[in-house]
Amino acid sequence: MPIPTDTAARLKAIAGLLDDPSPSVRNALIDELVSHGTAGRTFLNELCKGSDLELRKHAIAVLETLDKDSPNSMFSRFIKSMNYELESGYFLLSRTEDPEIKITDFMERLDEMALRCQTLFTSPLGPRDRCRILNRVIFHEYGFTGNRSDFDNPDNTFIHTLFETRKGLPISLSMVYLMVARRLELELEPVAIPGRFMVGCYLEAEPFFIDVFENGVFRSLEDLLRFLDVNELEADLGHFGPCPLGTVLCRCCRNLAHQYRLLFEDDKADLYQSFVTEFEAHFEKRSI
Repeated sequence: MPIPTDTAARLKAIAGLLDDPSPSVRNALIDELVSHGTAGRTFLNELCKGSDLELRKHAIAVLETLDKDSPNSMFSRFIKSMNYELESGYFLLSRTEDPEIKITDFMERLDEMALRCQTLFTSPLGPRDRCRILNRVIFHEYGFTGNRSDFDNPDNTFIHTLFETRKGLPISLSMVYLMVARRLELELEPVAIPGRFMVGCYLEAEPFFIDVFENGVFRSLEDLLRFLDVNELEADLGHFGPCPLGTVLCRCCRNLAHQYRLLFEDDKADLYQSFVTEFEAHFEKRSI
């Protein structure tokens, strides 16, 4: 997939600063590259192959610095960057559990799913019909589904274990759905309904919501209000709009802290709680 234009422009600007000797500039550049995830690393790899020997030297030095960073440090850098992008953040979060996962493998699997959807698209198709095709591919052909029998298992969250078991939480299944949709240039949004994370579509006269934990059942606003009422959950209009990406990833970390606490794995619980604290501190900084 090509690097988005705005990302490409920002990375091009970084190239002109790679030779800056200032440690503060170098740290800022690394933070920026981490925030772009795989696009940042791909960019550096390309510079390492270029004809400018001086630029190659500096690109290699930055790559070595990134490689020395632990996955925990890299995810922390991502949080501090406040430049949140779902795919980069989700992959970096998953590497805190398994540093050896090959991110490109999962990018290729998502590309494959998107290509399968593309072959089923016929023109013209509205957003609802496109989502029906995503439902067919993700939930029926690839077999992703909600894990009801082992809901509090941390494996439900991470990209590598999710692809292995094909079972996940509403929030992790939503992220897979969104990553496939964005490869198809279908504008969908994460929606943080209390008690049930979903995917929202706001492209029609009235929004509709995709309940990924129920294999993609479409829900109306009235359906969600009824769901909240039945489950005695508070209804707030703010819950039905798009959820900021930083909040999505923070919620993943909060889930993991809770799940590892249930397993008496306090070190891991403390780690993910520390990420929650970092997210919340930077949310407050942004709101000032």
